[in-house]
Amino acid sequence: MPKNKFFQANVWLVETEIRPEHTVSYSYEVDLSRIEEIRLQAGVIRPSYTAILAKSVALALREFPYANQRIISRPWFAWWAPRLQRFLRCDIAVAVERNVPDAEGVAFVEILRDVDSTSLNELTAQLRILSTADETTSKNWKNMSRIVQSFPRILSGLLLGVPRYFPGLWVEHRGAATLISSPGKYGAQAIFGTWPWPLAFSFGQVKTSLRLGDNNEVHSVPTFTFTFNFDRRVMAGAPAAKFFRRVVDLLENPQALLTVAQGNRFPATNSQGAEDPRGVADRSPTPKTDRC
Repeated sequence: MPKNKFFQANVWLVETEIRPEHTVSYSYEVDLSRIEEIRLQAGVIRPSYTAILAKSVALALREFPYANQRIISRPWFAWWAPRLQRFLRCDIAVAVERNVPDAEGVAFVEILRDVDSTSLNELTAQLRILSTADETTSKNWKNMSRIVQSFPRILSGLLLGVPRYFPGLWVEHRGAATLISSPGKYGAQAIFGTWPWPLAFSFGQVKTSLRLGDNNEVHSVPTFTFTFNFDRRVMAGAPAAKFFRRVVDLLENPQALLTVAQGNRFPATNSQGAEDPRGVADRSPTPKTDRC
């Protein structure tokens, strides 16, 4: 096949940034009965599953701030020890596929900002815009495509990988700790993957499953297989399981998602103004408001 710069850039990013040996995956079959009730009550504009999942994850991140972190390492400094970057906002990255000839592996990432305080209708509207985004409507896709097409493979790969070394650039171009992907709409029953983000959520195709009720009656409910992949270096198995369980609880009891709640940011400094010992603070260039 002829050379394709998008294919080459994708190979570079996968080979340099994805480390499956550091990750663990959990899965759960989520009962969507109450989510379907909310979707039916919404009328014509129904909140999408991706919007509902993003909102659930963001609210859980606000309750479990230890999950909203990533590792920073700078291998060119032998004396640099890996550190944690804790994010002060509940931003969610969403994988968006692109139809590029001869490069079916190409996707880009858009950022949903302050998801914990954004309504389901607003999130659904943002996601619909992303599904048809191009260089005129998406800054991230415009930047990625121009870098890929303007520079040789190694240089474009290095440029695309720069944000992982710098806290502010990561926040600007990759969001926070979490990525959501949803290829289940194409028929996959379950998705187990590893990503450059320390937390990644995916869900499979919605299907009907049999459940045993409180009175031992069998009934059918809509479900999907929900998977969670996390960096074992950021948090241990038990804390990750508690966080994952909270996301599942919010999905199966989604009334809290209908309320646009405000949260408090975690302090970036201590009382003396010194750097927070828990990790590197979010250096987001966006205005500071009282959010996650």
